[in-house]
Amino acid sequence: MAIMIPQQYEQSTPSAAEKRIFHLLENDPDTASWYVLHSLGLAKRPMGPYGEIDFVVLVPSGAVICLEVKGGRVSCKNGVWQTVDRFGATAELKKSPFMQARDGMFALRDAIVKKFGERSEPCRCLFASAVIFPDIDSPPGTPEFEPWESIGHSELQTPVSQIILRIVAAQRKKLGRWSPPTFPESSIRDIRQFLRPDFERVVLRSSALTQCEKAIVSLTEDQYAVLDVISSNPRCLIEGAAGTGKTILALEYSRRQAQAGKRVLLLCYNRLLGDSLASSAKDIGQPNLQAGSYFRFLRELVNTSQYRSEFETATAGVTQEQLFADVLPFYAQLAAEALNPQFDVLVIDEAQDLLSVQTLEMLATLLKGGITGGGWYLFGDFTRQCIYGRSPRDVHLQTLAAASSFFTQAQLKTNCRNSRRIGEETALLSGFSALPYKLGQIDGLPVDYRYWKDEQHELTRLSEVVLQLLADRVSMQDIVLLSTRTFADSIASRLRCDTQKHGTISVTEIRKGSRPFARESVLAFCTIQSFKGMESPVIILCDVEHVEEEEPQALLYTGMSRARSLLVMVVRDSAKEAIARSFLRKLNESWKA
Repeated sequence: MAIMIPQQYEQSTPSAAEKRIFHLLENDPDTASWYVLHSLGLAKRPMGPYGEIDFVVLVPSGAVICLEVKGGRVSCKNGVWQTVDRFGATAELKKSPFMQARDGMFALRDAIVKKFGERSEPCRCLFASAVIFPDIDSPPGTPEFEPWESIGHSELQTPVSQIILRIVAAQRKKLGRWSPPTFPESSIRDIRQFLRPDFERVVLRSSALTQCEKAIVSLTEDQYAVLDVISSNPRCLIEGAAGTGKTILALEYSRRQAQAGKRVLLLCYNRLLGDSLASSAKDIGQPNLQAGSYFRFLRELVNTSQYRSEFETATAGVTQEQLFADVLPFYAQLAAEALNPQFDVLVIDEAQDLLSVQTLEMLATLLKGGITGGGWYLFGDFTRQCIYGRSPRDVHLQTLAAASSFFTQAQLKTNCRNSRRIGEETALLSGFSALPYKLGQIDGLPVDYRYWKDEQHELTRLSEVVLQLLADRVSMQDIVLLSTRTFADSIASRLRCDTQKHGTISVTEIRKGSRPFARESVLAFCTIQSFKGMESPVIILCDVEHVEEEEPQALLYTGMSRARSLLVMVVRDSAKEAIARSFLRKLNESWKA
């Protein structure tokens, strides 16, 4: 992955085309050790006192490529170039984009010559320029520019690193006798240090995380608008992709109903999320609100009934699958009918994992009016988070419709949990052909990809990640390691990092929704499946080997979307090409929409 300087573009960057090119350069696995300088200002330019180059790409082989990006529609009439942005606004250019790029290149080289001298090693680097048209095919060829200096939408279907290297080869051929610097890599480092010194970009990730966290938390307030919709309807199915605020809305609506004097039951599928909801319900201090995981609630229901002894006898020798599929629901149904624990309102999070005929019958016994006429609110994601059941969305809706002929449907469309980068790359690697949600406004830190070749290499990579985060003053309480594997099988179980400040860092598996560890030198680990519904400021996703099959994509969707502000992907290097192909979908019209 390229070293982007700065690590993220300014929030005020108006050009969507520049943002797409930024991500293509950033995420190409073959740009490792390249420097990419975005929006490089120039103090002097031929046509005025100031100028700017959209991107300067510094290739370690000794090449400096200046890129001009022109998004939207482009036209040239009577020698006058015009651009039309996505809002239909027309802008007339003082000169052609190719001349703009070329002027920027010469101005940049002049500055480098002034700094290092005409005969210096940095000045022996190859200089070239090109124009990228991300939204259209290249303009018709003219004597004004070489064919390789124009990069259109169709050319961007190939990795951007290959495009850059073709520009380098073509310019080298055009110059004929050009000879590279004797030490090209050090020359490139000198140029980079001159153009963007370290002091301009070194910001501790802990500071960036703090800013990102504050901004993301403030966005969740927007989701409360949906409460106005569901508050006026007795039965609602609220759908939303990962990160759209389903859990926080389920908890907030439960709180409001309990405060109004109604007995509320808030349930979810996942144990850890259930623990978290139970803890939150306790903090709210409303005796009318009972919260937790579905199966734990059923077990507690049985244990308080006359069927407790019979249930304990029936569970002897049964498998866990039989216990949860048949034995526990059967005795819970008997207990519910005997105890008659009627609730006024039923709220279900992770509904996609609980919508079965058997579960609805159980819930109908608990709810006044049943599923047909009672007050219930189901929050679910039927896209790729249904990892415990494979039924399509239509099947779930038919099951619900059979139990209740009338209910209102609402949608959460804005991702308010993840930064824009995490939200977009989660959707890309999860196989979506278009964004499943509207991205939030906070760009955040880039997703950090670390590739490994074998287990020992993966352990080294994972250690590097942890030590770097701690050096950047990121709190260990903000970090969770996730894996598709159990803790015993995960590379995380072998992690040991020796630090001066924290001593030896080790990893422990999360077993409760809240995870205060006794020692501060312990990192948290959880499987993706068990962490579903939870979130953390920083997620390190390890043991990632495949990204293109349906099941790995479903787990990636769940795992990646747990990160609010920083996501680190520790990935087998054989997946590089698949990841690069995923990022090319950013150029699709459906994706841009």
